Amino acid sequence: MKKYILVVSMLIIGLSRMAGQVDAGFTTVPVVNGKVVFEQFILTDQELSANQKYAVLQKWVKNKYAGSPLVSGIRFDDKNQSATVSAKTELAGVPEKTVMNYRFDLSVANAGCILVVRDITYQGAPKQGASSFPKVITAEQTITDQAVSALGEEGQMRSSTRKATLSFLNDLYKEVSGLF
Repeated sequence: MKKYILVVSMLIIGLSRMAGQVDAGFTTVPVVNGKVVFEQFILTDQELSANQKYAVLQKWVKNKYAGSPLVSGIRFDDKNQSATVSAKTELAGVPEKTVMNYRFDLSVANAGCILVVRDITYQGAPKQGASSFPKVITAEQTITDQAVSALGEEGQMRSSTRKATLSFLNDLYKEVSGLF
């Protein structure tokens, strides 16, 4: 009887930890092979086939991104049931006007959907008297733990950019999670 109670309690603890991990979203800035890459697996409704999930994904991407002036490209790969979107957004909560360029991939399979956000760069508004071309700064130079540890105003700017980036990515994650 004691073994049965122990097994049941371990199972309950394990399931509660798993449920907490499913809704985790993005809380840190992972660096893979020297590049910032955000990756999240999203469990999906098991009653839908992979083809049905891909159809939902295509519809969402087309409705949300097609025709937007902030989108530079949308690509669907029917064979691998994936979509790639290249876009930009103005980050909220950053002292200076900062535009984030990013690319994300969504791939569906029977068990779920994989969201990968990569190729993140930032552009600030051109300063008065400076070149009319905006300066492009990579995520590796801006939002990693090492970059945010800079002192003074630069460190504060990077920290607010990191918080705004994570907030934006968590909103994207929640939206994709709600599709299925």
